[in-house]
Amino acid sequence: MPLPSSGSISLNQMHIEVGGTSGTQVSLNDSDIRALISKASGAQMSFSEWYGASSAWTSTMTVGARTIVKSLQAGFNSGLGMGSLSDDTIDILTGAPEITTIVWTDTGNVIFEIRGTFSATAFTSFSTQETGGTLYTFTTASRSNFVTGTFSDGSGTYSRWNWTGNTTNVFGLSGTRTITVNP
Repeated sequence: MPLPSSGSISLNQMHIEVGGTSGTQVSLNDSDIRALISKASGAQMSFSEWYGASSAWTSTMTVGARTIVKSLQAGFNSGLGMGSLSDDTIDILTGAPEITTIVWTDTGNVIFEIRGTFSATAFTSFSTQETGGTLYTFTTASRSNFVTGTFSDGSGTYSRWNWTGNTTNVFGLSGTRTITVNP
């Protein structure tokens, strides 16, 4: 939930917005707090700069669809040139990871895939939400792969989450959907 757009803002509210525990130690110079307003370490800041700031990442997906080896996929897959995202970089996280795939397949899977430079724990409390009301938490994924290291194409770290048993196409075959990643 975004910070208030007017009035007073507390450092504790900022901490909760970035996924911190209420009442625990935090400072304005913490990297996750600064990331809310894209400030460098030690930069001059004012509390008013945080009005309306949110740690959520939102993008508009233009849905694409194609059949691959007798399996229908719908959503976004950059490697296949299927669909698109208005913003494919989650810049609220260190390393600006790039989303490469958000698809539903007719085998009953929803797949969320990211490449970038981020830690294995960066997404332990995040969720992805399709505005049609379907919510997927990373902790409830039926399968999660996390591989560290540098790939031959230099894309860095790779992570994929699968949710199985989704027999209804959550994206449709065309149109647009809003995708949100929340802490």
